[in-house]
Amino acid sequence: MDRYNRRGYDVDVTVWRRALELIEEQIGATKFATWFGPIQFLSANGESLTLGVPNTFMKEWLIEHYQPLITDTLYRLTQTRYTLHFHTEIDEALGGDDPYSLDPYPPVSAVWEEREAEEREDAVYNPQMTFENFVVGSCNQFAHAACLAVADRPAQAYNPLFIYGGVGLGKTHLLHSIGNFLKANRPGFKACYVSSEKFLNDLVDALRYDQIMDFRARYRKNDLLMIDDIHFIAGKERTQEEFFHTFNALYEERKQIVLSSDRPPREMATLESRLRSRFEWGLIADLQPPDLETKIAILKKKAEQLKITLSDDLLFLIASNISADVRKLEGALNRLVVHASLTGTHIDDEAARHILKDVLEGSDQVITVSWVQEVVATYYGLDCAALLSKKRHRDISFARQVAMYLARELTTASLPEIGKSFGGRDHTTVLHACHKVKELMAREERFAEEIAQLKRMIRK
Repeated sequence: MDRYNRRGYDVDVTVWRRALELIEEQIGATKFATWFGPIQFLSANGESLTLGVPNTFMKEWLIEHYQPLITDTLYRLTQTRYTLHFHTEIDEALGGDDPYSLDPYPPVSAVWEEREAEEREDAVYNPQMTFENFVVGSCNQFAHAACLAVADRPAQAYNPLFIYGGVGLGKTHLLHSIGNFLKANRPGFKACYVSSEKFLNDLVDALRYDQIMDFRARYRKNDLLMIDDIHFIAGKERTQEEFFHTFNALYEERKQIVLSSDRPPREMATLESRLRSRFEWGLIADLQPPDLETKIAILKKKAEQLKITLSDDLLFLIASNISADVRKLEGALNRLVVHASLTGTHIDDEAARHILKDVLEGSDQVITVSWVQEVVATYYGLDCAALLSKKRHRDISFARQVAMYLARELTTASLPEIGKSFGGRDHTTVLHACHKVKELMAREERFAEEIAQLKRMIRK
């Protein structure tokens, strides 16, 4: 047992330093130096701990991202749940000679040598994430074509290119595909791929070490800049300010910019309007959750890569019972492969159900169109008969379209069968309903959450 891990042990500088060691082990040296290097231990009084930080930006970041980690780590050492207070006005008398301050910053030259090394690593893309390995379906065809056009003709086709979609739908795959394509076809082309968190961390270090010009040069010397999860900078004033000028510098020099996000620019409430307008200058392409056919194609492609053969029935079982998150699909397939390799047994449908019982959604039930209608009607306060009727009242039509979309997503019924189940309607009516619902989901995050809730209710 850790010698500090006993109730009533007060936090002093020794305990604080031990806590920092544990935190560094969890988050790594780079993040630790960025976010914990500037912290000063000021005081501990009862169950209250006061820490000094250099500015409001760092204070807000620590509260949002690291406060639970700090309190949990201190609890491990002292069995006391401390309340943290961050002070931004640090007395200069508590500077470098203060026994509670952390080690001094590393030399500026060392920091930017490390940055240069990281920059070289930016050009290393996942070799499995190529255009050839990306399974194209109606859900992602437009985004795939746009990325391919940008890779083939940077700054000539669409600039900027903004792609958005939920987790696990292929945004990062497409960005890496652009990088791999350019690496293979334009060896001298300077392409940089980073996450928005890395962009932010680089900016923080540049400000700390008074190296902002080096930071700007690093990001503006590229022929192509790709930033993943750009929504992360929304609400961060200084980061938005710096990216605004970086964007302008690249755009004016006809350099390509590619951004990815989990939502379209108009839904980033805390994004500055000037950035939002620039994000909308070029092309915006969305990635929708894959339909059943695309999910099966994804599984087949993955199975080919793994050099395994699975029956169509087994692929259908996985695709129809796991949500439209590509990572979950591939994770399920990997689990089957590992199990077969370790046990030396053939995986049939029954074995697959057992192995994947904790990830299959609704594998013990068959979802019918009538069940979808019942859940949707109840959710919107209607009778099922209203959904089947010819009534075109706005509320009824809306609920009917939602039910058609969910029937298409969650049942094995064909489009004509779904149309027939809704009062003998044509399959084109079902297609139109699905299109309208998808459009609204892309525009309205709250409606997308409503659809997700309905899916959970139907599966239960």
